[in-house]
Amino acid sequence: MARHRRRGPGISDDDQPRVFDRFWRGAHPSRDRRTGLGLAIVRQITESHGGHVSVFSTLGAGSTFVLWLPARDRTDDAPAPSVSPLS
Repeated sequence: MARHRRRGPGISDDDQPRVFDRFWRGAHPSRDRRTGLGLAIVRQITESHGGHVSVFSTLGAGSTFVLWLPARDRTDDAPAPSVSPLS
């Protein structure tokens, strides 16, 4: 797992379980807007692929989000998916 420096205000321990909820608003005084759908969509797509996403955060020190996806079993004879560059 790559290590990244945490940035931002961080998320309190009480707020972390809800950070992936749709339109959730944190209790931190600087939170003057809702989080929207982004993290909820990330969680839904990740779980649909058998993975999970977590947040590690310290209030005042920033947050790190980690996404785990299972490795695909390549024992079948299915061809590897092709990837084309976006133009």
